[in-house]
Amino acid sequence: MGCNTSKNISTKDVKIIISKDNVVNTISTTIIDDEKFPFPKKDYGGDRLALQHHIFKYIWQSNFSAPVNEKLETGAKYPNSSFFGVERPTSVLRNLTPPVPSSVSLQYCDILSRLPFEDETFDFIYVRFMASEIPDNKFNDIINELTRILKIDGYLEIMDVDVRGGNEGIETQEFMSSGKNPLITESLEPLLHSNSQLTSITTENQVYPIGNWDNPIGEMTLKNLLMVLKQIKIYLAPYIKVNEDEYDRKLLNIKEEVNFFQTYWNSMRVYGKKLA
Repeated sequence: MGCNTSKNISTKDVKIIISKDNVVNTISTTIIDDEKFPFPKKDYGGDRLALQHHIFKYIWQSNFSAPVNEKLETGAKYPNSSFFGVERPTSVLRNLTPPVPSSVSLQYCDILSRLPFEDETFDFIYVRFMASEIPDNKFNDIINELTRILKIDGYLEIMDVDVRGGNEGIETQEFMSSGKNPLITESLEPLLHSNSQLTSITTENQVYPIGNWDNPIGEMTLKNLLMVLKQIKIYLAPYIKVNEDEYDRKLLNIKEEVNFFQTYWNSMRVYGKKLA
């Protein structure tokens, strides 16, 4: 089985000139053309999270799906809004966190316990890629806690990706089945339905390629995947019982497999509105 994710896309080489402190730098790059959100295809170095953000903004053609545009248009729009990010208290994240605007606050806390916010604090709560961070038996607790801090008529939206996709080769299956919740998207809608305070629950899907077999975004999704697998090599290699050299050879095989088998993944967004 394959997938068709093609849009009206073309590529072109451009040069971007950046001036900072009277120093001018020229960067060669490639732009994937589309009517919305041209995707900069460049060397992201170690900034995998920036690459990942641009990938999914491009795939979805938006940053979120919940119908909160009216709130944005009537006053909840940057810079008049306050934004809060919550993450686990790890030294790695503290060291990597870039400077943020004054309207943004980053909270480092245990996301599996009570969050440091009052009831009905937020108009919109957005959660992305939580499957690898949360044990199966804690998902309901997380949904209940997020609903607690959501305002009446506010929206909770959750986005994640099935890392067991379609048309996978043997090496790709071995890697992807070793993670937590490889088919998390199947659980997202039931999770929101499990909370009686959430209504108007809506599910949206985007299927996208891994590899360069379909359209240019697939090359970026493969790049992101390989960056993830390289970053977790020290943990994953012992788990799948291979040494580091064999691990690296398997990564090369994955690059071949995804194009040969035309591998694709599914991304899902599920959102719901809080009842009075």
